[in-house]
Amino acid sequence: MSRARLLHAHQPARRRQVRWVVPMLALLAAATLTTLAVQYRVSDQTVGTEFFRAHKTISHTGALLQRGFILGAVVLGVTLVAVGGWALRLTHRIVAPLHTLHHALDAIMGGDLGVRVELHPGDEFQELGQSVNCLVEQFGATLARVHTLADGVRAAAANLPRDAGGQHLLELATELDRTLDFFRLTPRRIVRENGPSRT
Repeated sequence: MSRARLLHAHQPARRRQVRWVVPMLALLAAATLTTLAVQYRVSDQTVGTEFFRAHKTISHTGALLQRGFILGAVVLGVTLVAVGGWALRLTHRIVAPLHTLHHALDAIMGGDLGVRVELHPGDEFQELGQSVNCLVEQFGATLARVHTLADGVRAAAANLPRDAGGQHLLELATELDRTLDFFRLTPRRIVRENGPSRT
């Protein structure tokens, strides 16, 4: 998928882009139409003065106004297309890395601690992606240590007498180990911006 793509492929992100771009375009269109209306009014007065001074015909006066209006409409259309393209590109550069980070965080919440985020170099959110990667690395290392400790507690509890305390400790260690199994440290998987995940 090309980085130059204007609309994001993910539907909620695309809606967010459009929600940002449409008000900008509406504001620009309102400003341009106001400018055109003022220009038309001034041109109308100028043409009226010219009409009375040179006794031009009504049709020629209309042609002068029509030419100015058409030129203004063309400029407005080109400006709207240019600003719309620029705004979509800008919002895509915001939405794409946010979608990637959201996808990675969803995987982490699902227990996948092997996931890492890879954003384009120079991306505005690259530091955030690196922070997420660092957080997952540290959490994974801590979790591996807790897993090892839980295995040690379970092994020690298995050697204790089978009284109520020893049995309870063994059950707690087993439950802790089972809870920790929710998190997966492997396989290592990279979630890339505008691209498929890879291992």
